[in-house]
Amino acid sequence: MAVRIDIDAFRESVPSSVAESAARLLSNGSVGELVPAGGGVQAVVHSHDGVFQPWIGIVGGLFTTDCDCGTVGDDFCAHAVATALTAFHAGTAFSGAATPPGAAPGEPEHAHYLDE
Repeated sequence: MAVRIDIDAFRESVPSSVAESAARLLSNGSVGELVPAGGGVQAVVHSHDGVFQPWIGIVGGLFTTDCDCGTVGDDFCAHAVATALTAFHAGTAFSGAATPPGAAPGEPEHAHYLDE
């Protein structure tokens, strides 16, 4: 099921310094093509401090981001915010049950040896 996101509430929730950095990324054309992934989307973002691949989606009813830039906790990085704004502008539909990259463990190679 697709989830509707309140874009204005999202924008208001982002700290101004992150919003400004995200706006610079957008104005520089730094956000690459959106790619569907695990019920959310990801993109390659070229930043002054490197190339990153943030993922955004809805997990457990919460807007969630995952970026390889090193931002941890509940904070959104500028790469993820820029990707989110790009997705909102593109009219991307988000699944209500997304899975961030790497969150779903694969079956161990020798799972048939496990006692259950």
